[in-house]
Amino acid sequence: MLKKFFSASNIAIDTGPLLIHAVGVFDCKKLQDVCLCNEPDEEFEFLNRLFMSRKNFYITPYILSELFYQIRKIFNLNEKGIEEFFNIYGEFLIKIGEFHIEKEKIMTHEKIKFGLADISLILANKERHSLIFSGDGGFCKLCEHEKIEHIEYRSFFFNRSFM
Repeated sequence: MLKKFFSASNIAIDTGPLLIHAVGVFDCKKLQDVCLCNEPDEEFEFLNRLFMSRKNFYITPYILSELFYQIRKIFNLNEKGIEEFFNIYGEFLIKIGEFHIEKEKIMTHEKIKFGLADISLILANKERHSLIFSGDGGFCKLCEHEKIEHIEYRSFFFNRSFM
């Protein structure tokens, strides 16, 4: 797993890990509500170090949309709150890369039942040779079954001794 991470030239981030990081930056009191390993502060610090590690991290517009929806829901944000979130977290989002995936490819994909964001990650893997970093167990099982390069968040977090 560590070898996969360190040898990857591009890493596509799924919503789960990105959400933990965004919540930690915006309002760490809500981390317990989104953490995936029941260690909110440690998870945020792990992701913060990971995202600052000089690796090439990417999101797709579909992941950004899911993040926006989740943040709005978790914090019950109005327009002013949304603006505040992007004022605080927007700089980070701008710094990480973006893979544009054509909507036609997503909508006609044979696994469309998994959703737009997941298919965008699968296509980022296929078209851009990116490693997928996800906390979604069902999605990771699909990746494993389809032999799609990925790292499952929980396993990676619990093997974080390298950081």
